[in-house]
Amino acid sequence: MYNSLFRTFRGRLAMSYVIVEFLILAFAAVLIYWFLSNQIYQEVDDALFEEANVLVENLEHAPQQEWGKHLQDFTIYYRGVVQLVSPKGTILFSVGEELVGHDKQDVAHAIREALAGNAAVFVSTRGLLRKNNLRVAVMPIHIRGQIVAVAILARTTDDIQRFFKLLYTIGGILGLLSMLISGLIGYRMARRSLRPINEITRAAQAVANGDLSRRLKTSVHDEEIHTLVESLNKMFESLEANFNSHKRFVSDTSHELRHPITILKGEIEVALLQERSPEEYRALLKKLFSISTRMQHIVNDMLTLAQADAGTLEIPQEPVDLSLLLQEVGQDHLMLFSKRKIHLEMNIQEGLEMIGDQHRIERVFYNLLNNAFRYAPENSTITLSATAVDEYAIIQVLDEGEGVAQKDIPHLFERFFRADDARTNQQGEGAGLGLAICKHIVLAHQGEIHVLIDDRQGATFEVKLPLASVNPDHAKPLQGVLVNRL
Repeated sequence: MYNSLFRTFRGRLAMSYVIVEFLILAFAAVLIYWFLSNQIYQEVDDALFEEANVLVENLEHAPQQEWGKHLQDFTIYYRGVVQLVSPKGTILFSVGEELVGHDKQDVAHAIREALAGNAAVFVSTRGLLRKNNLRVAVMPIHIRGQIVAVAILARTTDDIQRFFKLLYTIGGILGLLSMLISGLIGYRMARRSLRPINEITRAAQAVANGDLSRRLKTSVHDEEIHTLVESLNKMFESLEANFNSHKRFVSDTSHELRHPITILKGEIEVALLQERSPEEYRALLKKLFSISTRMQHIVNDMLTLAQADAGTLEIPQEPVDLSLLLQEVGQDHLMLFSKRKIHLEMNIQEGLEMIGDQHRIERVFYNLLNNAFRYAPENSTITLSATAVDEYAIIQVLDEGEGVAQKDIPHLFERFFRADDARTNQQGEGAGLGLAICKHIVLAHQGEIHVLIDDRQGATFEVKLPLASVNPDHAKPLQGVLVNRL
């Protein structure tokens, strides 16, 4: 139980509180002992000095035959050891514990110091706070300038010892209570503070088990926890969005490939049922080639998007004559547009240049014009315009179709999204990857692509690309790897 407790953060935190509290109390106890012991030494020595000085003065001013009376009177009110020793070591008077002897080396040394002329010498028979300790003061007695005896006064420190024992007993009890309370409070605080972490752990486990819709909700107002919760919720949302996107990508890819594969398989099975003429085989092969071409386009688009997701789609850095590129793309669509009597109007400013991949930029506008053709009605006009605004080229592709619904705009550049599947299938085949690829390519060239919202009929796709001819900084190499910014 104890091992499991100390393996937890709250257990270690509570123990840290206890250890810190113990160290503080121990330091305080040592500091108090040092300060009080020095203070008490001083007070005891001062009192002994005053008492010894009074006794010595009385004896020095009295005849020697009256010393016994003075000593008796002194011992009446002085509660301690009183001794009088001659210079030869003879004990002239003694009340209390014997202080002169072979086992009292400190006292003997003090007596020699006093006989040598020192005014007062203080010693302890034991440590200050040891039991039965005596604090001893030794002072010489002078008669006519000569030392005739040494007065010895001693005071016990038992009362001081009892005081310190009581002080440290109470302090120890209070310290233990303080450490216990600190440990409990620390444990509860840690448990309360870690409650959001427990919620985060449960949410992370739920997400790991597949519940990507799980979100964190916590009532804690701590800024650090609140920021962590917000970051994790954003991460969970991103994981859920990416998972759903990949799930939809796989599902839509399977759906898009299943149809041509089914047709391809059916045509081959029918062809194998009976012999056919060379013309019939040739017509069948043309149809199969068309189906395989569509499948190849879908696979190539998927490969492009997969490389974009992985950040491995390289963008060559080369000068691109954007004005000429747009004119050529428009010319390539004239025959296609003529089949449905659609007029192409081009308003392209001359001299627009940029740095990037010419083939991929060309693909963007091929996709946009094909998209416009798919939705434009017969006898209508598609407009392709390009002009320089500040440091960018603004290219617009405008058709006169039914436009884009407001609810579809946020999803327009998603993979396999179609604003109107039935209409798309009627007027041209497409896998719904064109606009998604356009967005990847434009973003890789540090540009922007979006749909304009206005009152005009039809849809207007606007592409914004940096110009090298307007701002030389754009001629520097762009990022070599296409980063997925969807």
